[in-house]
Amino acid sequence: MAKNRSSDRREKRRIYYAIPLTCGIIDPQTKTVTNKTYLARNISSSGLYFENNEPLNLQTELNCKFTLPKSNITINCVIKVERVALIDDGKAFGIGTTYLAISEKDKETIKQLIDRCDVNGLLETTIKRSASDLHLLANQPAVLRVNGELENLGTEIFNPDDISKMIYSLMSKQQIETFEKQKDVDFGFQYNNENRFRINVHQQKGFVEATLRLINSKAASFEELNIPEVVKSLARQKDGLVLITGPTGSGKSTTIDMMVELINQERKAVIITLERPIEYMHINKECIIKQREIGTDTKSFSEALKSSLRQDPNVVVIGELDDAETAKTALIAAEAGYLVIASFHAPDTIQAIDRFMNIFPSENKKQILIQFSHCLRGIVTQLLLPRSDKKGRILATEILIANDAVKRIIRNDELTQLNNIIQTGASYKMRTFAESIKQLFEQGIIDGESYEWYSKGNY
Repeated sequence: MAKNRSSDRREKRRIYYAIPLTCGIIDPQTKTVTNKTYLARNISSSGLYFENNEPLNLQTELNCKFTLPKSNITINCVIKVERVALIDDGKAFGIGTTYLAISEKDKETIKQLIDRCDVNGLLETTIKRSASDLHLLANQPAVLRVNGELENLGTEIFNPDDISKMIYSLMSKQQIETFEKQKDVDFGFQYNNENRFRINVHQQKGFVEATLRLINSKAASFEELNIPEVVKSLARQKDGLVLITGPTGSGKSTTIDMMVELINQERKAVIITLERPIEYMHINKECIIKQREIGTDTKSFSEALKSSLRQDPNVVVIGELDDAETAKTALIAAEAGYLVIASFHAPDTIQAIDRFMNIFPSENKKQILIQFSHCLRGIVTQLLLPRSDKKGRILATEILIANDAVKRIIRNDELTQLNNIIQTGASYKMRTFAESIKQLFEQGIIDGESYEWYSKGNY
């Protein structure tokens, strides 16, 4: 009988623990034992993983002894080498083993250790609750953000060492080394076919903590996500700059993902995405899609963007437009005939343009305004509002389409006039946040309290 996914996942659970292993390598011919010391990196209920500067032959058996942290319980077992892989650019070997002989008592002790520091149960709860984020905090229980509100999960209080073990279990050796050097790292973790997490690991008051954002890979439509039809028109542009803006957690990445998928279905093109980390995994359909992760595949957004222009792209997606070099190259690419879709942090359209300009030195502002007005195709500013039925959140949008009037206003640095243009630009599918929020209220999707709060500009 086939195992289900959850039971299979439970068997494969592992935790990161750097534990010295005293091992006796058993020679299969002479049965003599050669003693060696290794450092375990991961422990699971089925075996151990350690690293060594020399390989071991597959099926090698080792008499192994190690002491579990905190409990001071010594485990004696026999393990067998099941896999050997080159790591650290060929400088070392990763050795994966399974238990060949271990007492049930010792196996249960290991299982209890894993249960205490296993993050998979928390990830499962995050998915079941349709939470947007999971917070792992030192000396506190786990916290979810559900429909924009924080909820204490009521778990046991995790000490700093527990948090480290939980998070390190999800990380590669390279990611751990990057974090321990920089005290901050972002990466993606594919939990199952439908769900991926974007994880930020950081240090706070000397303790390791983490925020895990749930990225649901399940296919959805523009209509289901309440993304306006005009966004499809922006995705169908052949060149120019499209900005998707909004505060953190406003669904910018999801909108960009939908635009990329639309292009992937309708157009034969090369799409290069620059992300930190990769959130949605795209499969080539009509397009060739190259997804490059900052920190893993390339050093920085600016370097990756310059390099991408030599990779025959039609569309370039920039996950984070936040420095002058990247912004300048994005403008050059948009002017040169590429479609550039970029994410940018700003609460509304005018502030998006103003903040974009402020990236550059003030003496360059006039020239940048001219370039920006020439290549801009549109700005979509987003906000997620709580639904009145308490079933998640709904997208509200402000839309600016760069017609001749908009281009002239930007070129002349008369941004205060843009509100009037957006309010009267219905024929171009423009709309203000106020109009979008009012429509959601009239449709009964948001309640009166939310309408009153957000219609006053409390974004």
